[in-house]
Amino acid sequence: MKEDDHIVKSPRRVPTHIHHTSVDSSEFPSDEGKSPKKIGGDQSHNWRPKSFDFISASGVDDTEEEIEEAIKPAKEVEDEEVATAGSSLEDAYEPPRRTHWFMTSFLMMVYLIGVGVLSLPSAFVSMGWIAGTLILILVVFITTTTGYYMWFLHMKYPHIRNYATMFYKFFGKPGQYIGGALTYTYFFGILTADLLTMSLSWDSIFAGHHVCVEVWFILSFFMFFIIGQVRSLHDVSWIAVISMICIVLPIILTLSQVPKLSIGANAYTTLGGSGFVAGTVGMTDIVFSFAGHLIFYEIMSEMKDVKDFPKALLTSQLVGYVLCMFTASFAYSYLGNSSVLQSPVTLSLNHSAIRDAANALLIIHVISPGIMGGTVLSRAFQRWFQCWSRRTFDDRSWTQRLSYLIWSASVYGLAFIVASLIPFFNELIGLIAALVSSSTTFGMPAIMYLMEFGKKTKWWNWILALSCVVIGYSLLGLGSYAGIYSIIQAVPNHGLPFSCSRKI
Repeated sequence: MKEDDHIVKSPRRVPTHIHHTSVDSSEFPSDEGKSPKKIGGDQSHNWRPKSFDFISASGVDDTEEEIEEAIKPAKEVEDEEVATAGSSLEDAYEPPRRTHWFMTSFLMMVYLIGVGVLSLPSAFVSMGWIAGTLILILVVFITTTTGYYMWFLHMKYPHIRNYATMFYKFFGKPGQYIGGALTYTYFFGILTADLLTMSLSWDSIFAGHHVCVEVWFILSFFMFFIIGQVRSLHDVSWIAVISMICIVLPIILTLSQVPKLSIGANAYTTLGGSGFVAGTVGMTDIVFSFAGHLIFYEIMSEMKDVKDFPKALLTSQLVGYVLCMFTASFAYSYLGNSSVLQSPVTLSLNHSAIRDAANALLIIHVISPGIMGGTVLSRAFQRWFQCWSRRTFDDRSWTQRLSYLIWSASVYGLAFIVASLIPFFNELIGLIAALVSSSTTFGMPAIMYLMEFGKKTKWWNWILALSCVVIGYSLLGLGSYAGIYSIIQAVPNHGLPFSCSRKI
């Protein structure tokens, strides 16, 4: 994706922890010849998904009592069971379950619907009406399906609160380390991209004042650092409501100017695309706009009633689809294949109060997804490296507040350094997204679902899950190709690291 002198580039969004103590493998008993352990008096390890409306039924039958027992809050888990998940109940640094599904939907929306939605009109230019529309619909369907798969797995193992531990359950220690490294790298990548987006938004607003771009990086660091002292996604959910408003308003402001920009633009649309390379890049822009599943386990682990997760999932997916389809089709129909249409579409605006207002709103918007990743990483840093005092979530003593201040400063400070050091980071995050999200969003949820429920599921669900796997790892190849191509194209067009003359 390209950038201009006055606008923010949208990172390709595709927009937990590895415990420091060993995990007892006896936590995950074999399904054959052994009785499942009870968690808080329930039979959650014996739970299997029942019917769900979106894709009919899973192919197994459970009673309502079994389902209710499987989803009891985590606080009812016995001490020894929590210990086997990586920490004891006494010193577990985990937020309580208190987020309503409606607020959860806002967390999911802001993490999925990033600034990248403004780049989708150009994706339609690359693919045309047919391919662009079909791919968008297909991606929404598949990501909703894999979201359900992750919910089923969390329902059976409610004490597993992050992707790294879920990787351990299915693939042992090597899986935990590899899966944890991938997911935390991508968490950090999204945080850094959001910090970069905020910095470049500031620079766009004050473009005529000749302020060194590093000043905006420092300002953005302090904004993330101060607001990032919240320690749970529940607290971030209130910020997410404002964040969501601040992405809808720039879309409305920008699209309101599109009919005026189309006058004399000689725009036209096509049913087909404009070639394999451009089509592949455009396709990845659409695909990775819905690939935020790596944070789903953390989100579910803080829900007051996790059985309501499908409500939040369907709400966020529906809102995401409507915003993406409306933005892409409206701008493409007016400005398609013309020199006026830029990526993101806000580049098409002339320098004006409307464009400055859009940039100001985008600054507010990126706070929430950035803080979500920063919160997950800061808590993980504290678990891994803090060797003094207690680390319970409810401990709000000054020593613990100071400790969290140190770890969050480390996370956001490292993001500041990387964003300043790598001028082409926005293109790099596209490659990271392809390498990580093709697995965490598309392939791995389906693989884990089949490993856990495959013996009980019906043939059509096997086909659906295997299709997710094939599509996911096909995207790994195509997305990596598009990411490398974008980096090669972008490297000559950026300034030097820590440079005031860095190009936007």
